[in-house]
Amino acid sequence: MIRTFILFISLIFISGCGAQFTTVYKQPLPTGKKYGIIQIPDFGKTDTEFVPLDSVTLIPDMLAEKLLQSGNYRVIDRSPDQVESNENVLIVKGVVTGFIKGCKYCEMIFMGLDDRGKGRTSVWVQLIDGNTGELITDFGTQGTAKKPGYGKSRYIRVVDIIAEKIEQVN
Repeated sequence: MIRTFILFISLIFISGCGAQFTTVYKQPLPTGKKYGIIQIPDFGKTDTEFVPLDSVTLIPDMLAEKLLQSGNYRVIDRSPDQVESNENVLIVKGVVTGFIKGCKYCEMIFMGLDDRGKGRTSVWVQLIDGNTGELITDFGTQGTAKKPGYGKSRYIRVVDIIAEKIEQVN
C-alpha cells in the first residue's frame, strides 16, 4: 500500500508541464510555394505583461541565425521594410506575450525534472505570405530556458519551435 502511494506521488511530481508547448490558432495552409526569402522584423511586446527588453530583438536574431545555418533560404532579411522581390517571401511577425522568471530553489528541489523552476518565455507568431499578404499560420508557443537560464539561453526552445514551424510551411 505504501509503495503504491509513493509511486502515485512520484508520478504527480514527475508529470506536469513539459519544456514547451504550442497552440495553433490557424493550421498552415498548403501553399505549394517554396520560400527563398524570409523576412523577420523585430518582434513586438505586450504592454500587459513583463517581458525582457532584449527578447524583442534577440529572438528574431537567433531565429535568423538558425535559419541561415539550415541553408534552405537564399536571403534572410531582418529589416522592417517590405522586401520587393519576384521570389516568394515569407514574413515572420511575432509578439513576446509573457515571461515567467525562473526559481533556482525550485530547480534544485525538483533536480531538473521536467524543467520545473526554469524561466518560461511566451511568443505569438504569424507566418504571412509576403507576396499576397495571406496569413499562412498563426500560433502561440511557450518554451523554458536551457542552462544556464539567462541571456540567449532563455529563448533557445522558443526559437527552435518557430524554426520548426517555418520548415513545415516551406
